[in-house]
Amino acid sequence: MHANDFIHRIPPVHPWTVLWALLGLLTLAFLLQALYNLYLHQLARFPGPLMSRASPIPHALRLISGTGPLQVHRLHDRYGPVVRLSPDHLSFTDLRAWKDIYGHHVGAHENLKSKRHYPDALRGNLPTNIVSAGTEEHARLRRALAYGFSDRAMRKQEGLIKKYVDLLMGGIGRRAARGERVDIVKWYNWTTFDIVGDLVFAESFGCLKREDGHFFVDLITGLVKQGPPQLALRYLGLASWKPVRFFIDHVVPRFAPNHLKELRLAVRFKLKQRLEVKEDRSDLFEGIMKRREEWNLNMPKLEANAIFLVVAGSETTASLLSGATYLLLVNPDAMEKLKHEVRSSFNSADEITLLSVSRLHYMLACLNEALRRYPPTAANIARDVHQGGAIIAGHFVPEKTTVEVQPYSMNHTSLHWHDPYAFKPERFLHKLDSELGEGRMDEENAVRDHLEAMQAFSVGPRNCIGRNLAYAEMRLILARIIYDFDLRLADECKHWLQRGRVYTVWRKPPLYVYLTPVKRE
Repeated sequence: MHANDFIHRIPPVHPWTVLWALLGLLTLAFLLQALYNLYLHQLARFPGPLMSRASPIPHALRLISGTGPLQVHRLHDRYGPVVRLSPDHLSFTDLRAWKDIYGHHVGAHENLKSKRHYPDALRGNLPTNIVSAGTEEHARLRRALAYGFSDRAMRKQEGLIKKYVDLLMGGIGRRAARGERVDIVKWYNWTTFDIVGDLVFAESFGCLKREDGHFFVDLITGLVKQGPPQLALRYLGLASWKPVRFFIDHVVPRFAPNHLKELRLAVRFKLKQRLEVKEDRSDLFEGIMKRREEWNLNMPKLEANAIFLVVAGSETTASLLSGATYLLLVNPDAMEKLKHEVRSSFNSADEITLLSVSRLHYMLACLNEALRRYPPTAANIARDVHQGGAIIAGHFVPEKTTVEVQPYSMNHTSLHWHDPYAFKPERFLHKLDSELGEGRMDEENAVRDHLEAMQAFSVGPRNCIGRNLAYAEMRLILARIIYDFDLRLADECKHWLQRGRVYTVWRKPPLYVYLTPVKRE
């Protein structure tokens, strides 16, 4: 029999048969991979939901759900201090994990930022900023930025910061005089964006003067919204597929704006204006501007760092102020204590300065407790374990595993906190009082609170460089509002905290409050 005769005797194959065969093969491959992940994978010994241990799909869905950190917290409640979120991803609530994952280890490799979170920057497709930079470049950028965030620089910047706080007080004061309710979330956002805009670009965004947003702010908000779906695609390993990449790069922009591209163009325009400023401003960008030629910081790198500074220096502070305001309003005892401290400490608003608010111990305790209950970055930045693996919280974790501590989970676990869902500023006041030789808190509950579990600004060589600025803004703004107004929460916002959605940062619903000017003799 000739070969041609044999071929002609093969019955024709229907296209649907081929399709079902391919689907069958894909299903078989998926099942085999799932079985491997469950029983043979190096992380098979770690607990977690069955489907999460078998496949990355459940965690990808968490990333786009808007409730991911809350879901992860519930998983920790069920499975303990280490949870396998996906086949190669672990989350920890053990205290040791902060240092083991993010800390500085002499003579050891650094756990680098996860390639799933910063793929383009780490591969050289996008310019790096201080967050995505490698170890050496990060150290250089941090040194250049350090002065702008120092206590000395804060004192020089106080007049600038107070100028925008005055604009805030004037704006909400006019509405209070008319008996109007105020969406305090908007006003906090406008204030922090105007402050950081001036500190980076030598020019504010003008939000407070217009009493309206700015397209730059809208671009950042849009960029935050676009992040989770793209991260989910990378998590599933689909973002590198050419059809998916083509769809993202060429099809999506026809129906949705390219916020990153537009934002970079807007930042470039702002930076060109900033480069023309010759005076020594001692602002957040001064250090980088002076070193840009020495370190070959081209315009794309300047843009990337400017975008980071604006986002990190505005959105997170506004979130914390919003959360603190809500938590104080639904906890009237704490609000009364704070009002007494603020109003008994000053004879006029002019006395409220960066130095004077640093003496408000109960206010600091309130802000720290708000950072615990409503962490501005509820999900931390994941890391990939360095070459050779690492010991994390007593467990050996193989290299290339994605690991993280999610602040929301760490801040609400009963392993570290007595009554974790209660708003109790006294937790943090006890530590301060101990340092001052005072004592105002029940010793038994104080011992049960592991304050070091709350690391709002992370730890290690990559911890948040903006801590001083954040506390300066938060204290000054909150002190001025509490000094000048009595606040009442609108009935429709009683459950504001539960209505929010969180990705990397919170997407906050309106927080309506009524402001009554304080009457003084």
